[in-house]
Amino acid sequence: MKEPLILQTPRLELVPANAEMLNCEIQGQKELGQLLGAEIPANWPPEGYGCETLKRLLTKYEASRFKTGYLNWYIILNPSGTHRELIGQAGFKGEPTPEGRMEIDYSILEHYQHHGYAMEAVHSLIGWILQDPSVKEIIAQTYPESIAAQKLLVKIGFSASGKGLEQGTILFVLPREDYKTDLPVMAEGEKTVKEDLKANSRKAAESFGEMLAAFGSVVSEIFNDPSLKDKAKEFGKSVSSSAEAVTDRFKDEEIKVKFKEVGDAAQSFGKNVSNIFKDDKKEPKKSDKEE
Repeated sequence: MKEPLILQTPRLELVPANAEMLNCEIQGQKELGQLLGAEIPANWPPEGYGCETLKRLLTKYEASRFKTGYLNWYIILNPSGTHRELIGQAGFKGEPTPEGRMEIDYSILEHYQHHGYAMEAVHSLIGWILQDPSVKEIIAQTYPESIAAQKLLVKIGFSASGKGLEQGTILFVLPREDYKTDLPVMAEGEKTVKEDLKANSRKAAESFGEMLAAFGSVVSEIFNDPSLKDKAKEFGKSVSSSAEAVTDRFKDEEIKVKFKEVGDAAQSFGKNVSNIFKDDKKEPKKSDKEE
């Protein structure tokens, strides 16, 4: 069985749309989310990607005139994490012309703009489509006031080439030979891929420490089995030691602090659980009826 076409980047997963997905999107976001295995934000769709666009795309898909991936793609954030979220769409407007020209466009939800996601997605899609030897150049159209879009295109290698095909737009062209396989460097003030991943790792460490502390408190209120006393202590010491060992491997001082907090939380967990167990040597308190 042929594997489904999916593109992976450091932070994103790109999934080509099909007729079933578009029908689900038109009928309701819940069904689309189930197909993609991702959360659909309440403010979906992004600007310029409304119902009329969906209907036009659906007509093309139902005509079965296009290869998979030659129209629009869904952009999903955090592909390998537990929380996957649909943040935008990008894609092409059909198969290459006889001259080998293909047009690309994209749209990202406002909340996720200025993080480099659009450039990451567009760069990946262009690299994929250029595997088709019939594609000689990629074009894009943008309005004069869309400065951010123009900067993105230039970073990837596009050059302005006069008036666009649509009224009031500027045409940008990327010849096949000008495409660079390395992802362009972000401009000052924008988050790089590395910084974004590092920030996510720190948030995860913070959440993990808080989770252990909360978990210990909850378990300590539930269990009242003296036989678990020693196991609780062993667990706290074991996880604390592991956190210390991992800490020594990190050079980043902030990361070290977070792992130490994890160790402290684990110790607290062990103490919380073990403290609620009654000492086996103590006599049980007599009830009022026994007295």
